[in-house]
Amino acid sequence: MGKSTIEVQVEKLFKHTRQGSYSTRARYKSSCKMFVRFCMENFKMKNIRNLHDKHVAAFVEARLKAGTDPKTVTGDLSALRFLHDQVQKPRHELSDNKGLKEKYGVDLPEKSQVNGDRSWTKDEYKGMLEIAQNLRNSNVVDCMILARTMGLRVTEATAVSRAQAEYALRTGVYQVKGEAKNGKHREVPLSPEGRRIFERRLTITNRGERLFIRPGEKTHQVANRMQKFLQHHRGKVLTEEGVNRRIDRRDGSDRNLTFHGLRYNYIQDRVSQELEKGFSIDQAKQIVTHEVGHERIDVIKIYEG
Repeated sequence: MGKSTIEVQVEKLFKHTRQGSYSTRARYKSSCKMFVRFCMENFKMKNIRNLHDKHVAAFVEARLKAGTDPKTVTGDLSALRFLHDQVQKPRHELSDNKGLKEKYGVDLPEKSQVNGDRSWTKDEYKGMLEIAQNLRNSNVVDCMILARTMGLRVTEATAVSRAQAEYALRTGVYQVKGEAKNGKHREVPLSPEGRRIFERRLTITNRGERLFIRPGEKTHQVANRMQKFLQHHRGKVLTEEGVNRRIDRRDGSDRNLTFHGLRYNYIQDRVSQELEKGFSIDQAKQIVTHEVGHERIDVIKIYEG
C-alpha cells in the first residue's frame, strides 16, 4: 500500500526545508509522520493545512494514554509546531502548551524555546559594518543592513532580484518569494536603508539579474562567503555587553555573532514600534510574526530573548 496524500505532503515539506540541523529534521519528521497517520485514521484528515488544536490535543492524549514519557510528547509537540511553520497559508493557528491545557485539558509542562538573546549591540553592528566597508566588501555591508532593517535571512537578502527591488521601490513593500528559507512567501515593509540600497544597486544590475549575485554564481555560494566573512572578523567587534546578552540559557555557553542575530534586532525593534502605535503586545507580535515568515506569536518570544 502506498503513502497517503497527507504523508506525501509531509514528505514534501521536509524535503524542501533547511531549518534546523539534519538530526533535528529527521527526529521531527518521524514524529510528524506518526502524527499524520493518527489524524488520517481518527479524523480522515487529507490536507495538512487543516491542522488544528483538536488534532494535536487528541494525539497528545493518545500518546500519554499509551504510556509515552511526557518529555517525549513535548518533543512531539515541538515537531508539530515546526511542521506547522512550514505549511503555506495554514487554516488555523496552533496554541502553545498553556493554550492546549486551557482549551482541552492537555496537561504537559510548558517547554520554553527561549534560550537567550542573540541580537547584536549597536557597537558590534557598527564595528562589523566598518570592517566590511574598509575591506570594500559591499555585499556584506548591504546584506547586513537588509537583515538588520528588514529582518531578511542571509539567503533571502543575497537572492534579491532586480524585479523584486523595483516592485519594492514602487510600492514600499518587499516581497520575499521562493528564496524564503521555509518556502513561505511574505511581505516586509521596505526600510529607508533598504530603499537606498536598492536604488544604488539597480544602476549596476541588468534586467533578469540579482543584486548581489554575478552570472554563474549560486545563491548559497555568495551567502556562505558572507557568513564566513562574519566568522573571520567577529572576534574584532565583540563587546562585553553583547557577550553577556548572548549567553545560552541552557548551558551557559557563548553564542556567536551571526547574520541570524540581526533578525533578533529587527524583531525586537518592530515589536516596540507597534507597541508605540497603541497595539497590545499580542497584536504587535501578530503583525511582526507574519513579517518574518511565521504563523504563531509565541515564536516571537524566542527572538525577544
